[in-house]
Amino acid sequence: MKKILFTALAASLSLCGYAQTKGTNTLGFGVNVNSGKTEYNNSPEIRNENKTRSFTLGYGLFIEDNTRVGLDLNYGTNEFSTNENIDQSSKLYGGNLTYQRYYPLIKTLYAYAGGKAGYSYSKQKNYNRTTNQREDTATGNSYSLGGYGGLTWFVSKCFAFETNLLSANISYNSQEQNNTNFQDYKTKQTSFNMSTDGFIDNLGFKIYLLF
Repeated sequence: MKKILFTALAASLSLCGYAQTKGTNTLGFGVNVNSGKTEYNNSPEIRNENKTRSFTLGYGLFIEDNTRVGLDLNYGTNEFSTNENIDQSSKLYGGNLTYQRYYPLIKTLYAYAGGKAGYSYSKQKNYNRTTNQREDTATGNSYSLGGYGGLTWFVSKCFAFETNLLSANISYNSQEQNNTNFQDYKTKQTSFNMSTDGFIDNLGFKIYLLF
């Protein structure tokens, strides 16, 4: 019996890749859920509630030792409501193409630097519970290009833990709004943004399954 268990364990471990070596696949999944309520001391009759959920599914492949390319798919929702009978809901769909290069530090601890190109589509709806009417809708497109870096700990042949410490991004955004409350009209808006996040200003964490 022990021999059979040992053989099964060895076989399962053999399916795990050798961390950052060429040909290793990575699979990651992330969930983030936030909720909050705001009350105003000067206006206790006004209360706001907000709920945000986001999900990420990512696949990567080490095309060379210590070099990984990947694809991340993102989906998120946001719900905002007030006791003044205004509801706002939005959904976001998007994805990123990523490239990362790893540099050994101490044993299984590595530093990495990389870049990414991303796209996202969002749709927002505002609803008035008093009139039972949808007041307006807004759709948006966002394109981004950026670089980032951080640390990765290859815990075992099957798992890795990664944190993002530094990033710099350029994004282009366009939005179209359609209002049907009092009159039907459309507005279009575009913007260009550049942002950077310093050390530990905006930590991000990922856990990878390697095989």
